[in-house]
Amino acid sequence: MALTIDHEFASPLRRRILAIAIAITFVGFIARFVQLQVLEGEELRGAASAQGIKRIERIPVRGPIYDRKGRVVVASVPAYNVTITPQDFEPYRNEVLPLLAKILEVDTTYIIIKLRAGALYSKFQPVKVWNDADARVIAAIEESGKDLPGVEISYESKRRYDAPIRASHLLGFTKEISEPALDAVRKTADSQYYLPGDVVGTAGLEKYRESFLRGVKGYEFVAVDRRGQRQARFNEGMSDINSVDGSGIQLGMDIDLQLYAEQLMSEHHGAIVAVDPNNGEILTLVSKPDFDLDIFSGRTSKQEYQSVMLDKSNPLFNRATQTKYPPGSTWKMLMLAGALQSKTIGFNYSFNCPGSFTYGDHTYMDHFHGGGVTNARSITVSCNAFYNKMALMLGIDSMYRYARLFGFDTVTGVDIGHEGRGSIPNTAKMNKWYPRGWTKGYTVSQGIGQGEVSVTPVQQAVYAAIFANKGTWIQPHAARKIYNVKTGKWDSVKYATRKLPIADTIWRVIRRGMYGAVNEPGGTARVAQISGSNIVVAGKTGTAQNPHGEDHAWFVCFAPFDKPKIAMCVMVENAGFGGVVAAPIARKLLRYYLTGVREDSIPSLLPNTEEYRKMKEAKYKNSQNRQVPALPKPKPDTSRRTAEAILPSRGR
Repeated sequence: MALTIDHEFASPLRRRILAIAIAITFVGFIARFVQLQVLEGEELRGAASAQGIKRIERIPVRGPIYDRKGRVVVASVPAYNVTITPQDFEPYRNEVLPLLAKILEVDTTYIIIKLRAGALYSKFQPVKVWNDADARVIAAIEESGKDLPGVEISYESKRRYDAPIRASHLLGFTKEISEPALDAVRKTADSQYYLPGDVVGTAGLEKYRESFLRGVKGYEFVAVDRRGQRQARFNEGMSDINSVDGSGIQLGMDIDLQLYAEQLMSEHHGAIVAVDPNNGEILTLVSKPDFDLDIFSGRTSKQEYQSVMLDKSNPLFNRATQTKYPPGSTWKMLMLAGALQSKTIGFNYSFNCPGSFTYGDHTYMDHFHGGGVTNARSITVSCNAFYNKMALMLGIDSMYRYARLFGFDTVTGVDIGHEGRGSIPNTAKMNKWYPRGWTKGYTVSQGIGQGEVSVTPVQQAVYAAIFANKGTWIQPHAARKIYNVKTGKWDSVKYATRKLPIADTIWRVIRRGMYGAVNEPGGTARVAQISGSNIVVAGKTGTAQNPHGEDHAWFVCFAPFDKPKIAMCVMVENAGFGGVVAAPIARKLLRYYLTGVREDSIPSLLPNTEEYRKMKEAKYKNSQNRQVPALPKPKPDTSRRTAEAILPSRGR
């Protein structure tokens, strides 16, 4: 069969179409060639030499802390760290390590230890080996960048204390996370968040509110070459995750009141805790001796660290929350409440005080020798014999039950941590403490807040607030509001409350006795009167026996009497009678808080003065200038931050 050829298939029109298609394809290749070689050549040559993708953490700025009036107490300023990525560093370790050690002025062993600790978590993640690097270190590393593969400068922030107060034990401090802390974190939801070298709240409010203050880490992805040197942003930055700065916290504390309280306690050992009896906000919290928080901000020298750790006065010990001392006569209000509520005595009960109380072969002396006393008058004049007898009538287990009701023998839950619970005896505890036996003579002493009874100043401040608000226990808290970065609003801090099952008539009797202690003849706290004003103070002194020296002085109080705005506990170690030292301190603070009048001279360095600013600038001379953020104003309900999608839900 003959082969037939269709000449129409190779027509001139089809040949022209094919030629045009070939020409267009050729032009496309030429255009792409120009784009790759000329327009994007440099970028692509860098990318071609890249050996991998590195994830770099972006540490958020830690949230600021403000006082109740919106003034900055704690801010964050820039700090720079030296990091090493083990994967990029190890191939060149022998040649790089001596140079880096020379720049940092440390032994190579120091760097190796830091590197090994971080490499246990990930050899691809940069490990912080030097924090708070100064300008000399930064410049040296930047200049030697080509000779330091895997070594980079990273950015984070460190704390700056702008108010002229210490508030060491309330605020707490941040430090590099320890290995035990990392081990503990592995068992929590934060197991993937913290890495060696991360800065974390270590004490006080900084620790307790860590999840809010720290913010949320971000991540930048970059292409790097075989020496770990950055070549280009991966995916033009589209894969990066922005960090979210930490939430701001507004305290209940007033800077001016805190400053005055610290001034009044500067020569003493002890504690002051003042709260708002209506909501439990801490207005001031002082523990003396204390320490300078600047020591723990950024790099801490060995000498600075040892100056605090080896100080025999133990300034790190929070006397406001951890001290365990007998409350002395401040215990008598609780005793009277228990006796009246349990109907152990009636409202018309009267006692003839002979100036002592004898049980068995022991006589307990009394400073009061005034004869007959009523229930309220027993508090006003602080009759010991009245309560020695009351202890026997109530019994140790009933005393324990009422002590627990008032919040003793347990932590208050204050949001600064490191809190003791004190200790209140009952039959089971006494049997354990005294396996050879004990008698009711022990209970006699416990009735006046001595012997085995021990409490903390923060418990005592809450105790005073109960009498101020007529029967409601309120959890004390340093944080007043927390800035919600998701809604742009300030959220009020939640706290626990409970009403004590005690009759209103009993609160009136006890408050009447506390009023008399300050305002009536024979009262043990008349020095607490605020002269020249119409402010009425109610309170109770206490003297805790100390077998190792002078007695410890207590004073618990509240004011104004009719509409209390402040409840306070002052405890001064080795000061003798509560009415001699503790009560005058309380009076000065009450007057200042309620009237704005100071009885003592004003310190030369006050907030927002030029002198104070110069002092702080000199102190932070190595820090770059950073404007301290003002207290954020609430945003409208419709406002949302762009980072909201990556911010995990944190219960508020």
